[in-house]
Amino acid sequence: MSEIIIKRLKSSIGKVAKVFLHNGFRYEGKITNCDETYVEILDFKTNSYKLIEIIDIKDADVEKGE
Repeated sequence: MSEIIIKRLKSSIGKVAKVFLHNGFRYEGKITNCDETYVEILDFKTNSYKLIEIIDIKDADVEKGE
């Protein structure tokens, strides 16, 4: 698991992200929380919270923000 992904997700709480998983699933929403194991995203499509294990994440696009 990449420390870069963990660091980016932890510093991006409150920003919009697209998260791509190893199994081909993709989630887009606002990052609401993150620790060493999980990231919590408010999914725009379902308007519900998704808890995603960081080891399942293949790639992530995070908005630049300010």
